[in-house]
Amino acid sequence: MKDRIKSLGADKQRYITGALLVAALALILLLNSTLLIWFVLGALFVIALRESLAFYSLESAWHFYAWSVLLWISVYFTKTPLYNGLCVLIVYASYIAYNKKLPLKVLLPFLYPALPFLCIWSVYESFGRLGLICLIVVVACTDIGAYFGGRLFGKTPFSPTSPKKTIEGVIIGVACGTTLGSVLCLGITHSFFVAVLVAFCIALSSVFGDLFESYLKREVNLKDSGSIFPGHGGVLDRVDALLFGAVIMLFALSALPLYSEIYFS
Repeated sequence: MKDRIKSLGADKQRYITGALLVAALALILLLNSTLLIWFVLGALFVIALRESLAFYSLESAWHFYAWSVLLWISVYFTKTPLYNGLCVLIVYASYIAYNKKLPLKVLLPFLYPALPFLCIWSVYESFGRLGLICLIVVVACTDIGAYFGGRLFGKTPFSPTSPKKTIEGVIIGVACGTTLGSVLCLGITHSFFVAVLVAFCIALSSVFGDLFESYLKREVNLKDSGSIFPGHGGVLDRVDALLFGAVIMLFALSALPLYSEIYFS
């Protein structure tokens, strides 16, 4: 009985936190302030980077936060944030090589989650609010579809990394994300064929983003990446699928239109 009451309390906390996160996200997107979105993403990035240190068995140190803040400030003042961010990371790598007091693995948090966070910002810089909404909707629909599809029809395990995921759930989730996401992507691509392919790529990659996060946590015996969101874990627990989705979205939106133009010309 006590376990059931505890479970109900945890579920209530999860629902409340989830509702607050959705409301905050809706307000931020409604305001569509470049500075606000940059600041919120930056705050989430620094927290996520701190959470990722546990994945790589790294101790918290000032240089992680100093370079992450410098990295995020630098991308605000350019139209090519991904390239600008890579330049900052090259300087950081040079600092590590010159200093020789830091292990090479201190670069890992700047590969994941740093680079995917830069891709999320690049999506907004390149495609505006609609780009972010498209990314979020595809990932959310894929996650929700996979959850309910797995509960209703799931029989075949998808991966040993995440035993609760099923192939049936993944297929339904990707189908949901592709179907709903392609409608939004059409506003960016202006081509139904490209919109469907982009939405499909985002949906499928988001599944593996979640799987990769599960793999990292299992490797270091962590249930959650953090505890900043009661009932939901850490920042990385909430954005893992978005991180992979953003990388693939940027690539797909740059490569697929060119491919379709060549293929159908």
